Amino acid sequence: MRSLRVRVFALVAAVTMLVWAGAAVWTSLSTRAEVEQVLDRRLVEAARMVAALDVPVGTAPRRIETSAYERQLSCQIWSLAGRLVGQSAGAPQMPLAQGAPGFSERRVGEEEWRVYTYVDEGRGIRVMVGDNLQVRQHLVTDMMLGLLLPALVGLIALAALLWVGIASGLEPLARLTRDLKRRSSDSLASLELERTPAELAPVVAAMNGLLAQLESARRAERDFVANAAHELQTPLAGLKTQAEVARRAEDPEMRARALTQITRSVDRTSRLVRQLLDLARQEGGRSPGPRPITPLRAVLNEIKRDYAAIARSRDMEIEIAPECFACQFAIDADALRLALGNLVENALFHGSAGKFVRIECADNEGPELRVIDGGVGIADEDKARLLRRFERGTDVQSQGSGLGLSIAEAAIATAGGQLELRPGDPGGLVAILRFPREAPSTPCPAPVGLR
Repeated sequence: MRSLRVRVFALVAAVTMLVWAGAAVWTSLSTRAEVEQVLDRRLVEAARMVAALDVPVGTAPRRIETSAYERQLSCQIWSLAGRLVGQSAGAPQMPLAQGAPGFSERRVGEEEWRVYTYVDEGRGIRVMVGDNLQVRQHLVTDMMLGLLLPALVGLIALAALLWVGIASGLEPLARLTRDLKRRSSDSLASLELERTPAELAPVVAAMNGLLAQLESARRAERDFVANAAHELQTPLAGLKTQAEVARRAEDPEMRARALTQITRSVDRTSRLVRQLLDLARQEGGRSPGPRPITPLRAVLNEIKRDYAAIARSRDMEIEIAPECFACQFAIDADALRLALGNLVENALFHGSAGKFVRIECADNEGPELRVIDGGVGIADEDKARLLRRFERGTDVQSQGSGLGLSIAEAAIATAGGQLELRPGDPGGLVAILRFPREAPSTPCPAPVGLR
């Protein structure tokens, strides 16, 4: 049942019919009982009234003239000796009852009778007054129909009013539907809450929240595309310039320098494209469900192997604290490798030549992975800014894209992790990947002092 109007009407109609049917059954039974009692009292009154008539017992049977009140009844007067003294018009010739005083039912010929017998010992007579049960049943049925037919008409009228009333009650929902249909596909403005009923307010509020999220996502997407286009434009322009220099240069040394610059521009562009793809993959591939347990040993070995060439070119060394090899984290291995790898890559590019990059693990406010470099560090006022996309430090000469920290933050977000930047001791930067306390299956060692 897809129509809310039909569904509500069906539910209300079903409840109404159930209540009405119960009331009708109760009314029918109680009314029938009351009518039966009234008809029985009529038999008693008629029998006593006939007994009060002056009817000679010794004479031949005669017809009893009854009042209009009694003409619907059959009446017989019998002597105690069993002789018929009198009877009403239409009464059968056979006794209506066996003769015992009180109420009884008896079949006389083809008809069923309910009879009240009154015995007058002083006068020696027995008065029997009876109702034909078929006539009585017809009377009761007519009375029930007289009660139920107006109720049935009222029920139909109630159903029509319910249908109209439910339509009126659902008008705010219909109005909301019309407003949504009239909206442009590009409109993400909030829906009006002032005239919204209390029952629909949570739905409208949730839709407004979703629209706000969509607007934020659309704005972020526009900014992302604009920034990515800007970042790609610089190395591409450099490629074109250096290629033109190399094409026209007659000096071999100048041509070699131009080709070296082309190689650097290609490397920068390749790294930027790779980071853009990594960021899109992390933001588009989040899925709920249990997180796998990843041993840190394999991830650390891969990172040290993958970034060994960059470390050698920078005259730097990647150090790993021995206790880290025993840790496990509840996060996908690829996500952990991506996050940790980007932090190591950032540390290698932004750290000072001849220094170190060290990976440590600890358990402080939660299980942590720390990437420590011996570079110049960053100012406190730059921390929040550098976590945004395409933001780079103002005091570094690196040709980075400004995406490494954003990628690391997006990668660990799938496991409820957070990225924090702290100044190192005595210098440099400490990038911390902190996970919820329930995340690792193997506890990390006690906190290690920051270097």
